[in-house]
Amino acid sequence: MVGRDGGLVNTDQPLLDQTFIVIRGIGPSRLRVFLVLGTVVLVLLGWGLFQLGRSGIGIGVTNPMSSMATLRRAISERDVTIGDLRRQVAELDTLKVAQDRERQELARSIGELQAEVARQRQQLEFYKGIVATAEAPANIAIRTLRIDDSRAGSTPLLRLSMVQPGNPQGVVSGMVTVTLEGARAGRAVRYPLFETAYSFRYFENVERELVVPSGVTPDRLTVEIRPADKAMRPVVQSTLWPP
Repeated sequence: MVGRDGGLVNTDQPLLDQTFIVIRGIGPSRLRVFLVLGTVVLVLLGWGLFQLGRSGIGIGVTNPMSSMATLRRAISERDVTIGDLRRQVAELDTLKVAQDRERQELARSIGELQAEVARQRQQLEFYKGIVATAEAPANIAIRTLRIDDSRAGSTPLLRLSMVQPGNPQGVVSGMVTVTLEGARAGRAVRYPLFETAYSFRYFENVERELVVPSGVTPDRLTVEIRPADKAMRPVVQSTLWPP
C-alpha cells in the first residue's frame, strides 16, 4: 500500500497504527441550493443594473436635468420670464391708472361746464325776476348747492338752499329730486337718491344724508326743482362730487 510520502506501507501491521483520509463529494441537494442562490443573485444584479440604466445614472448615461449648468440655465430663463411678466403687469396697471385718471378728469371737466351753465342760467332767471320781464319768470332759484361731510364723518351731506327771486308774493311749493351720476363697472349710470316736497316763502334750506349705491363711483349730483305751478319752468343745477 502506498503511504503519504510515496513509499510503501506494510499492510500487515495492525489497523490502529494506520491513518486514513476520507474525501466526500457534493450531494445533489446542496448542488440545487447553490444553483438557486446563484440564480437569485444574478436576477437581483440584473434588475439593479436595469434600474440604474432607467434612472440615467449608469455608466455612459447622462441626464440633462441632473447637470448643474442645465439647472442654472433653466432657473435663469425662468427668472427672465417672471421679470417680463411683472413688467407687463406694471405697464398694464400704469395704463389702467392713466385711463381712469383721464376719464375722471374728463367727467370733472364736463361736470364743471354743466354746473357753470346751470349757475349762469339760474342767475339769468334770478335777474329776470328782478326786472319783471314779460316772460314768465321762475318762482324759485337755487342759491347754495354743495356736498359736505356729515357730523359723523362717514356719510356725505347735501346742503341745498332755495329762495324766491324778486319780491315774493306768496308761498311756493313743489318737489325736489336729487339724482346721482357716476360709473359702475365702467359704464355711466344715474341713480335717483331721494325726492322731497317743499313749501316756503322767501327761502328754505334742505339737508339730507346721501347714501351711495354699492359699487358706484359718483361723479356729480344733479338737483331738479319742479314747481307745483305747471306754468313755471323747472330748475336744474349740478355740482361735482367731492374727491
